[in-house]
Amino acid sequence: MEAARLRTRGRRLRRGTVERPLNSRLVRVAFLVVAPAAVAFLFSISTTGTLPRSPLAPIFDGGAAATLASTLSVEYPARVPGSEGADGAARWYAETMRSLGLTTEEDVWSEKLADLGRVDLRNVVTVVPGRSEDAIITVAHRDNAGTERTFGDNASGTAALIELARAFAPQKPGPDLLPQHTLVFVSTDAGAYGGAGAERFAASSPFAERAIAVVVLDGLGERRRPRIAIAGDEPVSPARTLVRTAAARVEEQSGIAPSLPNIPTQLLDLGVPFARGEQGRFLGHGIAAVTLGTGGPHNPVGDPAVRVQRLGQLGRATEALLDSLDASAGGAFRTHDTIFFADRAASGWTARLVLVLAVVPFALGLADLIVRARRRRLPLAPALRAQRARLGVALFGGALVWLGAHTGVFPTGAALPMPPYADLVTFPPVGRLLLLAGFFVVGWLVARGRLVPVTSPSPADRLAGLIVGLALVGVVAIALALTKPYALVFVLPSLYAWLWLPLEGRAVLRVGMFFLGLAGPIIGLALLREELGISPIDAALYAVALVTVGYVPVGSALAALVWVAGAAQVGALAFGRYGPYAGGAEPPPPGPLRRAVRRGR
Repeated sequence: MEAARLRTRGRRLRRGTVERPLNSRLVRVAFLVVAPAAVAFLFSISTTGTLPRSPLAPIFDGGAAATLASTLSVEYPARVPGSEGADGAARWYAETMRSLGLTTEEDVWSEKLADLGRVDLRNVVTVVPGRSEDAIITVAHRDNAGTERTFGDNASGTAALIELARAFAPQKPGPDLLPQHTLVFVSTDAGAYGGAGAERFAASSPFAERAIAVVVLDGLGERRRPRIAIAGDEPVSPARTLVRTAAARVEEQSGIAPSLPNIPTQLLDLGVPFARGEQGRFLGHGIAAVTLGTGGPHNPVGDPAVRVQRLGQLGRATEALLDSLDASAGGAFRTHDTIFFADRAASGWTARLVLVLAVVPFALGLADLIVRARRRRLPLAPALRAQRARLGVALFGGALVWLGAHTGVFPTGAALPMPPYADLVTFPPVGRLLLLAGFFVVGWLVARGRLVPVTSPSPADRLAGLIVGLALVGVVAIALALTKPYALVFVLPSLYAWLWLPLEGRAVLRVGMFFLGLAGPIIGLALLREELGISPIDAALYAVALVTVGYVPVGSALAALVWVAGAAQVGALAFGRYGPYAGGAEPPPPGPLRRAVRRGR
């Protein structure tokens, strides 16, 4: 009789049962569709040529530029946009250019900036006519935040702009001195506050429409390694040839290969476009642009003590780059999305294809789960109601952020990235933030009454809850695949970590798989924190502020809230706190809102 009993302990569960619902073989086989895209990505990695170097040696004088930078910092140490110091610095720059025999034009406009309110801003533009109307634009902002730490912020870039223009001063007029292209030197305002001046020029200047490339100078005088910034306000990158030529000219003059953002940073910048540098404003308008500078990307301010040697090296590299661009015979450089490696680059369309096809195995596995759930008549209705309640809580949190933006808790203003020393980060309104958090807790407690498990949920209830949570996350993934493929880097870890989330067994494994699914947003915040040099909490507040100022689109914020709602349902399952809505009662009794409406009647 003992031998005739069914042995279940240690027996492998049959695929398709509630205890083993996922058809893992289907998911594994479906990954074959990703292989051709991955091969295409690998084959797209190639070296990129550089523009020829001019036979004439650069004449940029680092010592003279350092003197100009020191003069600007001493005479106008505080150059906050809209202040008297900023106006004085604009006059000083224009007078210095005119003393070289160059003419300047001033563009004055009003802009509402986070922390500053509505202020008058000034761009000062110098044009050197060339044989062609196509323009090569060199940009440097002259403003700063007006604190002792920022007195030297980009004084070196402004000084380099003047020294570069000196070579084209009309001292010896003649047709042979004309450059091939029109050269435009732009001293922008509010560069330290998101690059409002660069945005103004890119959006309204007729020279921007004819630009073949833009070179931005920012912090050339620091002692650290030269770097090139390439992130944009849209998921695009500067042309390969522009980046490689800039890197080659910098290495020739300094003997050091400039640093580029690492691959994870590039993917995240393309996923949710974020660019602190002014090159981002031009790339957002489809104009190829790079920023030359020194120091790590996390350094928020310039170095008041200008290093003459480094300033001279990068000044000569910029002059050589402008000469190479001026000698080029082609048209404007294109701004396709590209993934840059140390000395190679990969086509962006192949990276997008890999990310999009990576959703297919998850989608097939989820579809199989849904079909099996319908066939086994799993209680999906209570799970859907629980997910709807969690989605309502997430949207309520978004509404509180919107309310905070309209009551001064979070900043508003031009759709530009804020500086890392913004008031929200430096002097956060702790009391008002806690008040908003209190409102959110109250909203969560109202919804929680229907979500707390009354009894221990059955395996069928837990599986139904997981399927619904995965379905909501899958909807976000498919929407991103159709509209913002690079944003999938934030979502893909959650798709597969949670698809294999074990509903039975040790809680440690479930919790570990859940946090593995959060890798995308966690890494994104970590990279943002490193780039800005702020704490993790400040990085989270900064990310929210990017939404309230309009730099991150509302659609992206809504997609994030929907994903959070799905993550909340999966997290409840991982921590053993999931229960079907209202204990699975059919139909569920009226909730607090319905009862309040009925009482009002």
